[in-house]
Order: sequence, then C-alpha cells, then structure tokens
Amino acid sequence: MTTPRISRVHPLAGVEGGRVTIFGEHLCTVELGQVTPHFEGAESRPLVGSAGKMIVPIPEGATSGFLQVAWPNGAARGPFFEVAEKLADELHPVANPVVDREGWIITTFSGSRGQAAPNGVSVFRIPPDGGAEPYLSDLMNPTALALDAAGTLFISCRNDGTVRKVSGPGQTEIVADGLGIATGIAFSAEGTLYVGDRSGGVYAVEPQGSVRRFAKLPASVAAYHLAFGPDGNLYVTAPTLSNDDPIFRIDASGSVSRCFEHLARPQGLAFDRDGTLFVAAIHRGERGIFRIAADGSATLAVAGENLVGLTFDGRGRMVLATTNAIYRLGWTGS
Repeated sequence: MTTPRISRVHPLAGVEGGRVTIFGEHLCTVELGQVTPHFEGAESRPLVGSAGKMIVPIPEGATSGFLQVAWPNGAARGPFFEVAEKLADELHPVANPVVDREGWIITTFSGSRGQAAPNGVSVFRIPPDGGAEPYLSDLMNPTALALDAAGTLFISCRNDGTVRKVSGPGQTEIVADGLGIATGIAFSAEGTLYVGDRSGGVYAVEPQGSVRRFAKLPASVAAYHLAFGPDGNLYVTAPTLSNDDPIFRIDASGSVSRCFEHLARPQGLAFDRDGTLFVAAIHRGERGIFRIAADGSATLAVAGENLVGLTFDGRGRMVLATTNAIYRLGWTGS
C-alpha cells in the first residue's frame, strides 16, 4: 500500500467551522479505506476528498497542534495548525472589536436595527482570559468602536446616527449626531474621528466637535468598516450584493481610489504592527481573513465563517469577531 503524505496545508490558522485545504499524495484512495483528518483534540470529516487534496472543516473542540490524516492502519502528520481560542459567545458584533490598554477586549451586542439588546446590555468587556462582562447598557444598535489617543472609548450607533464617548462608569455622552446610518469609525493620527455613513459617505468629526462631509462612497448593505493605514490614508470596506467589491483608499483631501478589488462581502479590516493590511472577506471561493500584500495580492491567512471584524492586541495577537463570538489567535499574523 502506498503511504499517504501531507505536503502542505492552506491556510495554517483558522476558527472552528472554517474550511482548510490539505494537499498531498495518496490522501484518499480505495486502498486506504476510511480517512479521517485530525486536529488536536478533535477529528473532522472531509467535505471534498481525492488523492491529492482534501477540504475539511475545523471541528468544534479543536485546539492548536499538529494536523494529521489517519486511516485504519496508520497516520500521516502535517504541519502545526493554529486554532483560534474562543473567548466569549452569545454576542452580536457587526464590526471590529477593540483592545484597551489593560488588554481587555471590548465588543457589542448590536442587534438588528431598532432591536434592543437582551437584558439591556449592549457593550461587553472581555478580560484577557475570556468570559464577557457587562460594560454599557441601553444603547440602541451600537455598531463600531474606537479608542482615541487617551484610551477613551467611542461608539457609533446606527439606529440614531450618533457617536458617543464613554464619559464615566456606565455613562456615555453624544459627541456628534446627524451622521446618517453611522457605522465604522476610526481616529486619524491628528485626533479627527472619521465616521462611515453606510448610506453613502464618510464624515469627519473634529476634536472640538465640528462635523464635515469628508468623502462620498457607494451605499452599503451592511456596516462600513474603517481603518487608518501607516501611510496616513483611510481604508474603507463597504459590502454590497456584488461579488466584486473593493477596499477603498481615501487620502487626506477626501479623494477616493481602489487599493484592492474582487472581494465578496468585505467587512472588518485592520493593520498589524508591521503595517500589513488584513480584511475579513470572501475571495475566490475562500472565506476568512485575507492578508493583502504590498504587490496587491491576497492570501487567505485565517480560515473562518461569518467573520465580521478583527483587531490586534498589544502583543500583536489577532482578535477575531464572528457574528456571535470573539476569538483570539496566539499567532501574531507575521
């Protein structure tokens, strides 16, 4: 019998439910019998199998470790695979989480537009070891989060087109209103807060409170997502029903260009500490977090379903938001 061999695995990190491709030789043959992919702590079942390739989901309960393919009379070991750790669930993020100076992750129960959060708690804090704690109550549809240079938390609320800041324990105050369907927010290096109105544009809110229209964009079917790059430009995703959405780049004058195209449902985006851009999206049939290289190519870095946002903590670890949970990778994305 010819022994199976794993040559590579793509990608090398993922969230439970994400789909991973195992490449190799003699992986699925009649001679072998039943073939079972094993993640550390859990086994999976191939969705697609052939001698040279298997596509397998990351099973619930899997942890980081060496991936294996087993058959009745043996096993082949592959590379180390990083499985994201679930830190909290029963949430409803729709955008990037944020990580404060103490390493606490802040996220939301956003709800459908006009839907109040269960028990009134709409913003949660997650300690570094996991487990969600109530943080703010009675905000309708909190959407995007951002920390200013002093570490103060700002929150957009798409239900009423406002941005609020946390002014004290359990307290918020409105700093800007009339912002349309206010979704993604991000601070520039100069302290100006930029707010995405998913009905078609971006506002700039100056530190003293004045508001101006900054840029015009196509309307979106979901939240805009904003992130400033190391080049000082603002990067925005605005998902539509198309399978060919771009990442927009907006310079200081408000001029809009496209820095990457051919994404479906692009959502949260963030830059790591090396200045590399990552985005949650669907691209060429793959789903998860894509690394956008300087040459304009996109590579699936983290396999996952229903991902809506990401950020990096103070140690460079990637924190991920799905539509109902928060995860963290020990891998730093480099």
